Amino acid sequence: MQPARPGPGLALKLALVNILTRPLAWLPPAWGRALGSAGGRLAFHLLARRRRVALANMELVRAAGFLPPDFPARATARAVFANHGCGAWELVRLYHKGLAHFLADCHRIEGEDYFAQALAESRRSGRGLVIITGHLGNWEIMFQYLADLFDLKLTIVGRRTGRLIDTLTDRLRAMNGHRFLTKDGSAREMLTVLKSGGVLSTFIDQAILKNSPNSTALLPFMGREATFNLGPLRLARKAGAIIILVLFRREGRGHFGRAFPPLPPTPDRPEEEDHLAKAGQINAWLGEFIRRYPDQWLWGHHRWKTRDAP
Repeated sequence: MQPARPGPGLALKLALVNILTRPLAWLPPAWGRALGSAGGRLAFHLLARRRRVALANMELVRAAGFLPPDFPARATARAVFANHGCGAWELVRLYHKGLAHFLADCHRIEGEDYFAQALAESRRSGRGLVIITGHLGNWEIMFQYLADLFDLKLTIVGRRTGRLIDTLTDRLRAMNGHRFLTKDGSAREMLTVLKSGGVLSTFIDQAILKNSPNSTALLPFMGREATFNLGPLRLARKAGAIIILVLFRREGRGHFGRAFPPLPPTPDRPEEEDHLAKAGQINAWLGEFIRRYPDQWLWGHHRWKTRDAP
């Protein structure tokens, strides 16, 4: 699926982005990552609101006992910004030069057998696979690597943030035949993907502020209650699809992933009980991964906000 042709105004912005970022893509990797990390550290000082949110989130879960009392919040937050700055340069290089320039840095997935097992079963049954993930490491590179490793075409579900960013994201993913669907209003299309045996991937680590008993639940996450989007779980149950959590991280120039045990369909279990049990397990796995690699997660998001501001 190719992205739609942009209008004249957007086309001009895209041309400017291409002109300004192309030289960066040709930097030697060590220089590019150093530049990205420096930009991220600068953003730590300039983006005061995001810095405050990140530090407040760390304090929230530290006070809940999830992180140790002497947890170095400020140093970790600075490392988070540096990691995402590095990731921004990597996305520029990925956009202009493709995945081939990163393959040597992508390492085999820990728990790869879990993923292979889930994929084989989904292909045998023809009922699709739901990949759940979070904003850790460089998820765009690892999505591409995972798809390359297992010969997949992914339908990635997320939030729209703005026309320019969305168009760039669509183009980045469409380079290898993947596509993007917005979380709002695409449930029927997502279900069609699964019932045709396709692979759907979505993020599960953001707050859902439009509370509804049919779409969200309040569940423990890292020692505090947080909203959980039940939508992907409901779609998986309707389609009879397997759910699998796959998380990513960066270490130096290397990119790593971990697949967790698949969560197969359990049609004999009452629906709400089934959703809450799987959501609780996903939250537990995700929280432990973040506790182990706290500098990899996108802390600057209001994860524990449970309702819209009045």
